[in-house]
Amino acid sequence: MTAPDAHDLASFIDAAPSPRLAVQEASRRLEASGFRRLSAGERWEGIRGGWYLPCAGSLLAGWEPEGVSTSAGFRLLGAHTDSPNLRLKPRPDSGRAGYRQLSIEVYGGALLNSWLDRSLGISGTAFLTGNGAPRVLDFRIDEPVLHLPQLAIHLNRELATEGLKLSAQQHLQPIFGLGDSREGTFREWLCERLGVDPAELLSLEVMTHDLTPSAVVGSSGEFLAAPRLDNLCSTWAATEALRAAAAAGSPRAVLATLFDHEEVGSGSRTGAQGPHLRQVLERLVQQRGGDRQDLFAALASSACASADMAHAVHPNYADKHDPGHQVQLNGGPVIKVNQNQRYATEGETQALFELACRSAELPYQTWSMRADLACGSTIGPLTAMNLGIPTVDVGVPQLAMHSSREFAGSEDPGRMVQALSAFCSL
Repeated sequence: MTAPDAHDLASFIDAAPSPRLAVQEASRRLEASGFRRLSAGERWEGIRGGWYLPCAGSLLAGWEPEGVSTSAGFRLLGAHTDSPNLRLKPRPDSGRAGYRQLSIEVYGGALLNSWLDRSLGISGTAFLTGNGAPRVLDFRIDEPVLHLPQLAIHLNRELATEGLKLSAQQHLQPIFGLGDSREGTFREWLCERLGVDPAELLSLEVMTHDLTPSAVVGSSGEFLAAPRLDNLCSTWAATEALRAAAAAGSPRAVLATLFDHEEVGSGSRTGAQGPHLRQVLERLVQQRGGDRQDLFAALASSACASADMAHAVHPNYADKHDPGHQVQLNGGPVIKVNQNQRYATEGETQALFELACRSAELPYQTWSMRADLACGSTIGPLTAMNLGIPTVDVGVPQLAMHSSREFAGSEDPGRMVQALSAFCSL
């Protein structure tokens, strides 16, 4: 039962090396389920059934049931589409010692060593001249065009005693080829690959990705090794739970809120700190025939499950985990709790998600950080703070978080879909 879920997640991840491509893959799946695309620049009236609204690397999508009241609340399924990686600078051409290299900037809290000795492809967006506005061309090149070889042990004898120390500026410029570095070389090469005139190219957003395909691994297929599990696993799960709600004709209004830029603080027009979600919720209430009073009533009866990945106990570093909260791979969805509100989970919302898991007959786990270590955060507290919606932070357990290749159990992703689906029906 679980293998198809893990393989389907692997297909989703491999189709989505960038946030924009993740939005496209989620949109493709929603369209296949009969969802219709909305435009932010048009009036919304009489929306019923499935809908979706892409905005660059973010996607808001939902289900509006027939006969929904003007003040009916929402079940929100939150996730993010971005992952830590290496991204090219606007003028990337550089080089030394006869090599052509590309200048990068680290995006998010990447484990830098995990990018070494890997063949890297690129993906991103080219913005081209158009009539009145730039044309947008999303692309991906799944070929080993870049490589980051690390220094040989013979030239770094201190490695065994001092550990690997990397400077993002000095040590993470991938090799692109041989020859003298000349400004414009990469743009010319990319334009040729994309079949566009270099004179039409205005600007670029380019990021790197590991070319090793996602795979179900382990002696019994009990694990999933893949890039970008954080947080495309949750993006996939929220999308599939929304599709399931539509297929079942859910009497509740359901929203999947898939934001970009979570890994760098969510402070953008397409991030969870932006106004996008509030605007969409207000427009949904208005197209039902409701007013601002109805909006506040709808928010008061809503609930959000913010899905991001969770830390499973690492067998080689078990002391880094609280001994009473050692989360297991394939142990079921994780409820994340932090007393300092780095996670938005409250007693009320924890109980609600536990009820969802119990109703679906799923195992579940609870996680809390060691008291002497700092805790990360998610879009959950931002949603709770900006909208006043009760929120629970949950996740699929994994190892190697923020590595170029991460590791999870093969059973847990499918269980998260089931848990989110049950959450929507409560």
